[in-house]
Amino acid sequence: MTMEKALPEQIASDFQQPTQSHRAWLQAAFERFERPLIAYAMRLLDGNIDSARDCVQDTFLSLCRESQSHVEGHVDAWLFKTCRNRAMDHHRREARMTIDTDSSALATASSPANEPVTRLMQMDEKQQLQRQIDRLPEREQEVLTLRLGQGLSYKQIADITDLSVSNVGVLIHQAVTRLRSTMNAAT
Repeated sequence: MTMEKALPEQIASDFQQPTQSHRAWLQAAFERFERPLIAYAMRLLDGNIDSARDCVQDTFLSLCRESQSHVEGHVDAWLFKTCRNRAMDHHRREARMTIDTDSSALATASSPANEPVTRLMQMDEKQQLQRQIDRLPEREQEVLTLRLGQGLSYKQIADITDLSVSNVGVLIHQAVTRLRSTMNAAT
């Protein structure tokens, strides 16, 4: 059974008898955050899609158990933090975890180039950037991925990572500064 079918009908009804509005709220949260959470969990779990889906499913199970009023207004940060905690639990069980940022998540949105040479150059630049990101300290990789890859605010990132907002800002600044200097040195 896929998560799409399991969450709103079966899972929600397994916990409490949700009202129609609560069920609609769960469905909306699932539709909005499932894919970004899977992408985030995959980066935390070294690209392991099955483990990422398990973490996301556990995250949504936890959401079903939470009162809507408790998480409403910050459901995005709550979901990402819960997903991160599930991934960390998985990491502790597996005793291996590498945060691997997905270059496509960090790439800026642009129209695809028609020229093969241009596309190859863009791919090379993305690969160079990815290699430089992989060399950043884990904390910097994580906050940079949450900011650029997921578009979360500093406050949301702080809530997810248990850092202060100012610390998040410092880490992002350090990461961007390092990337800028290494990319400039490479050209």
